[in-house]
Amino acid sequence: MDHSTPWPKRWDRAPRNLFDRPLVMDRSLLSAALCFWSLATNTLNLRFGMMTPTVLDMAALFGLSPLGVEVSAALVAPEAAGSFKAAWPTVAKLAGGKAKNMLNYSSFYGNFGVEDNPDDDSIAPMGEVEHAAFLLYWLCKFVFCTQANKVTLEFAHLADYLAQGGRLALGPFLLGHIYRTLHDVVTDGMKPKHSGPLWAFQFWLQAYFQELRAAVSLAGTEPLANAFAWAPRKHNTSVFCYKFFYELTERTGSQFRVCLTRPFPLFLTHDLSIIPDGGT
Repeated sequence: MDHSTPWPKRWDRAPRNLFDRPLVMDRSLLSAALCFWSLATNTLNLRFGMMTPTVLDMAALFGLSPLGVEVSAALVAPEAAGSFKAAWPTVAKLAGGKAKNMLNYSSFYGNFGVEDNPDDDSIAPMGEVEHAAFLLYWLCKFVFCTQANKVTLEFAHLADYLAQGGRLALGPFLLGHIYRTLHDVVTDGMKPKHSGPLWAFQFWLQAYFQELRAAVSLAGTEPLANAFAWAPRKHNTSVFCYKFFYELTERTGSQFRVCLTRPFPLFLTHDLSIIPDGGT
């Protein structure tokens, strides 16, 4: 979960991940919380009841929209001339037997990153294929944290769709991957190199259980998790975190409404308990 990769080429001018600093895994928090995660209901089962990440949490924490085109097996981005999917067969054919190695993060970055001019510090233009390749790299390495330290073509259609200006409902899609990751971790054991967006579950825990993180200053115009990423780390032991969850018997209404009361993104400022009329 430490995403401190150097970016010497043009891609360093685009966002490296959902935040603007490396993320560090809080193993004590995660290992303790996973002891209370139920695979049957996809919920954190505590003495006061059940809790689970929601689509609204994905919006408030990460700024990912619940609206847009649903990400599913039926989603097919148009294979335009500048799409990655259209370019990859040609690239793979030229690479021959080395095509699979090109999907390793370092090789992929080396092949699709755009070099700026070191003499006059001018910015080299980024082509459509390079743009889509960056988004594919970003999705695989920083968002969904794919296994085996390599890009997977499973997300190529998402990268092309985003590069072409499409609006995807990434919030529900990330939430589904969180559930799948938690299932894999609980059934297989918490391995140091486990794939999947475990980082997103960590931020969700920090949002709803502020006792287990450092105090932060929350701005109303950015994703909530940005503040957690910049906060100093609170060094709790696994035993302390486990005891906290085990003995937790109640939460207040304001503690449950952490994400629901956020003013960012803007749609969260509406009272979602009121049924809108025709003029809304």
